Amino acid sequence: MKRFPVVFVLLTALLVAQITTLASEAMAQAPIKIRFAWQPYNAVLFYTARDLKLFEKAGLDAELVKFTAGPPQFAAYRSESIDAGLFGTAGYVVGLSQGLDLKNVYIQIISAYADGLVVQPDSGIATLKDLKGKKIAFLRGTSAHIGLVTAIQKAGLSPADVQMVTMDITNMVPAFSNKDVDGAYAWEPWISKMEAAGGKVLTRTIDLGLNTSDHWVVREKWAKANPEGMRRLVRVVDLAYEAFTKDKSIAIRTTAENLGVSEAVAKRIVDINPVLSLQQMVDPRFELSLLPGAGNPGAAGMIQRVGDFLLAQDIIKVKIDGKAAVNGSWVAEYLKVKR
Repeated sequence: MKRFPVVFVLLTALLVAQITTLASEAMAQAPIKIRFAWQPYNAVLFYTARDLKLFEKAGLDAELVKFTAGPPQFAAYRSESIDAGLFGTAGYVVGLSQGLDLKNVYIQIISAYADGLVVQPDSGIATLKDLKGKKIAFLRGTSAHIGLVTAIQKAGLSPADVQMVTMDITNMVPAFSNKDVDGAYAWEPWISKMEAAGGKVLTRTIDLGLNTSDHWVVREKWAKANPEGMRRLVRVVDLAYEAFTKDKSIAIRTTAENLGVSEAVAKRIVDINPVLSLQQMVDPRFELSLLPGAGNPGAAGMIQRVGDFLLAQDIIKVKIDGKAAVNGSWVAEYLKVKR
């Protein structure tokens, strides 16, 4: 039997190990495909990441798919033609109630600062108690719906005491301008547009003790199959947050373009919404933490509250589980390695 010199064997083993390492590194560095859904609203970190090509910088081959309504987006997730994307809290809850395997992995902004009640200057509405008998526009099944009902309840009234008129958000400004309604509960940029028509903001959702947010979500099946892709997606958020905190100009410009408002209005919208860091997402003391501590319901509690409201309003048919809807492990693992 032919014997090979020990040195030759060792060199061969070393060469194989190097080739294996290089192959693994090449695979790790190769762009990972992700199909990412978005809608045109105040998505400041997404706009920053898109325009600065931070998806590419993080190693993702991102197909950015634009949607203008929830149902087509739900269908895309259901058919697995979308892997991750953006959702407001109410839309996210509706998707969960339909059985979509989505996990909340990051909260972009606290949108409750941008939702609120605008009233006519001559409506006689100076306090929430003055809503009794007034005609107020809102869109059923949205964060504005939750805000309006909460405002009514805080005034010691019931929804039956107010003429709640549901209408599409795009119809609110004309209805307000024509004084067909006494007020409207909406979100930006529609609030700013009604202010331009002479309206006055009576309250913001955050003032009512409510939190609603904008979420980055991912299909759990995709996430489990692509752990490196998840790490890179979290890195996109990290890079976008760093860029945004240094320079908001991209977010302001693209928000203006997508919302159809001036850059001055867009700046006010961008400035009013707190943008959240990855560190806040895993801080057990933070009110919207994905990994909350004792006595803090965190993001799961906010999602559960919205879910319970929509269920009580018969907008969704199935009770959702807020705790099962969030997963802070990807952010926690990313930050652990980063440190």
